[in-house]
Amino acid sequence: MRADGIRINVRERIYHYYKDFNMVTSNPTSTLYFARRKKIESLFLRLHYKLRLPLRNKSNSMLSIDILRDSAKRDLLKFVMLNIETTLLNFIKKDFAGFDEEAVLLNLVKISAEDFLVAWYGPNLTIDPKIIVRSIYFQLLLENSTVLLRLPFLTLLDLDSKIFRSIFHPIYDAASDKFLEVLFDNLLVEISNCVVSLMVNEFATIDSTRQLFYRSYFLSSRNLDRFKNSLMWRTQLRRYVSVPKNLYNSQYRIWRIRSKGIYHRIIYANRSNTLTNLEPSSLITVTLIEVFDFLSTRFNDTLYLVGEGIRNSFISVIGRSVAIVWRGIIDELKK
Repeated sequence: MRADGIRINVRERIYHYYKDFNMVTSNPTSTLYFARRKKIESLFLRLHYKLRLPLRNKSNSMLSIDILRDSAKRDLLKFVMLNIETTLLNFIKKDFAGFDEEAVLLNLVKISAEDFLVAWYGPNLTIDPKIIVRSIYFQLLLENSTVLLRLPFLTLLDLDSKIFRSIFHPIYDAASDKFLEVLFDNLLVEISNCVVSLMVNEFATIDSTRQLFYRSYFLSSRNLDRFKNSLMWRTQLRRYVSVPKNLYNSQYRIWRIRSKGIYHRIIYANRSNTLTNLEPSSLITVTLIEVFDFLSTRFNDTLYLVGEGIRNSFISVIGRSVAIVWRGIIDELKK
């Protein structure tokens, strides 16, 4: 399928989707239902507008979607956005007590990958969920699913959700529209990253996919393998080092789509429950940080004591030397 045809297809899906959305939600049964609908509609209209802006990676961190051509990247983000919105609308009347973020996250990655591959590659295909579950990037997202998925979903659907305050209080007491938009920016980018990571690892040997999706620089097998290896290394480093460190520091790295591209920033996030449930391999990082903090404190104390000892010794020696000199001068004067 040609790229122009794909963009038309995406626009048609967006048009029909919003048409169906307005038909389904035109008769709200309660004030709460209406408030949720308006929130979702307003948020995703803003997200859809931002996907028309430049989507270059402006951070110093690597993104899986960096490998995609601009048109392919934009279409993938649109498919992910539509699937997130569809999922939200399916939850709009449901009880959130049984919200299963693992199942929701798996479904979002699966249908987004299938939609994108069908639109760009052509043949209908179904991705085995087991392939996604064993993906390193999916495991990384799953370990952070509370703040990545549960937080934005429940906060948007339940305007008085306590999960937001439990994570961001006292820095942020309420979820503003701008903050919710940033949370969904982050979700949109991370799911897109997961889809591309899956493609790079599972379809790297298919030349036709390489020619359709990737930038010209990555048409070379060598450059593609370098990107693949670098992506795997950075994902592992993030999973076992960066994420535990951020958890311990009550921080969270979040992606933001802005007018000039995609940026990231570090925000405060209290995730003590996630910290206590880390895998042993990730806990090693936390333990090393604690040991470093302990040794650095002891080192500073030891350095201070040594400095004080040297200073006192120096003052004592100088004092005695001065006293001897003055005594000699006084003795000479007495003669």
